[in-house]
Amino acid sequence: MKRDGLWTAGIVLMTVPCLMADTITLRSSAINTGDSSTIKLAEIAELDGPEAEALGDLVISECGDRTETRITIREVRQRLDAMGVHWGRVNLNGREVVVRNDITTANNAPTAMKSIRVGGTSEKTEARSVASVASAESSSRTLRGAVTRFLIKTLGTTPDSLKITFDTADQAWLNESIDESRYQISAMSDLLFTDRLDLEIRRWTEGRPGERRLLKVKPLIRCTIAEAAVGLSRHEQIKAEQVNSVEAWLTPSQRSIRLEPIDVIGRVPVAPLKAGTMFRARDIRAVQLIDRGDQVIVRCLVGGAAISLKAKAESSGGLGESIELRRGRERETFTAVITGPGQAIIDLKPANQAS
Repeated sequence: MKRDGLWTAGIVLMTVPCLMADTITLRSSAINTGDSSTIKLAEIAELDGPEAEALGDLVISECGDRTETRITIREVRQRLDAMGVHWGRVNLNGREVVVRNDITTANNAPTAMKSIRVGGTSEKTEARSVASVASAESSSRTLRGAVTRFLIKTLGTTPDSLKITFDTADQAWLNESIDESRYQISAMSDLLFTDRLDLEIRRWTEGRPGERRLLKVKPLIRCTIAEAAVGLSRHEQIKAEQVNSVEAWLTPSQRSIRLEPIDVIGRVPVAPLKAGTMFRARDIRAVQLIDRGDQVIVRCLVGGAAISLKAKAESSGGLGESIELRRGRERETFTAVITGPGQAIIDLKPANQAS
């Protein structure tokens, strides 16, 4: 998946593996020491998860005699396609990797943007990271505090429900006071549907833009999720006692697909579920209470009175879902919300506005 931005290196933190696929994230650049004539996937990308790590030795390109080799995400995807990668289990992120044969260009790069070395027996380059609860930093007058407040607001959460992981290489920079310098923070990816966030930090001096750097952070948000308390068979209507309410720390993308107990109770699994399984929207559906063509008793509350009428269902649905109905031979349809088998309550919104 393509991302807008200059740098996409990072490690995706996975706390609920069953919800998310493994991740391959291309680095922005790498250095070839001359000890290898080939470029492998593990040398130009961060691999997160067992399926992604198993592809580390895959040869992506030859070094050749060029000063630098550019490898696009399209080339990487083609090599992975040739290996028969299951794209439902592996996500590919990034843009382009520049592999240079001349190592001198790496020495002057800012810490947050330094390349790694390709080939040979170079030491492990994976950056260590430090996690902190946002409540401890949300009032700080440092760059770390400013980034924390930015994430709390953008992710729509609270300080005690947010954890942020920063790379140790950025610690000194994050501790700089925002009283002495002004920083502009902007996101280079969709903050609500991702696991690793790339933030562009620009320092302003005397009203002019100055140094710009990339900050990689990994947020976790505390959420309430629905978990199967017992094994559930297909088409078995889910009862309250069969659902546990569990607190978990999720990435933003995991939070976007989570379900709470209220979303699950009364619905049915589309396939058998094991005890301990966290419910996802694709795992369940509403119980079909009304089929198209059924006669439905529709009630409409008008002031203190209740008016009932009969109508024909023009669509199917389950409990709590809106369906279209038609009364007699009238041309116009209207919508109502299903309240039980063969029963619905009128939805006063026009049919073209009903959700």
